[in-house]
Amino acid sequence: MPTRQFNRAQLADLGVPPDDPQDVEYSETVLADERVTTLKYSMQRRCVFRADDDKTYAVTYEAQLDAGHYELGQPPDDHGWYGDTVDAEEVVQRCEVVRRWKPVADEPDPDAETRTVAEHLIDMYEEGGVPTRLARQYAVDWLDAHASELIAMFGDDAAGDR
Repeated sequence: MPTRQFNRAQLADLGVPPDDPQDVEYSETVLADERVTTLKYSMQRRCVFRADDDKTYAVTYEAQLDAGHYELGQPPDDHGWYGDTVDAEEVVQRCEVVRRWKPVADEPDPDAETRTVAEHLIDMYEEGGVPTRLARQYAVDWLDAHASELIAMFGDDAAGDR
């Protein structure tokens, strides 16, 4: 896993970490700020940003908990980073299809038998939050990349079952 070290001044120049997770939509360098877990007195977050080498990196940091009117301790100084440099791992955005348990529909879908594999793939991508235009492209790309494998697996047997 490729990593790069940044000093705190470099990260501050890039706006990492943002003052508020909502600031991401106004930043040209910070691409995402995600909650990782909640600790006793702080929250661990992951900030994804674009560096000067035009690669994307992610660093974890600690931030103040947002717990309303409850009295909370302060997060560690320097975002929980110790030392003069912070290790950042190089990351890339990928779409992943996730298997989830869903409630059974009361009535079966009458179009279920006539839907194509591509339409089912598009639906899965859209359920994962991918916009329709990208979902269609991802489905086509996946089918194109795996066509020979699918033919080898099912070949003429699948065509004969119709």
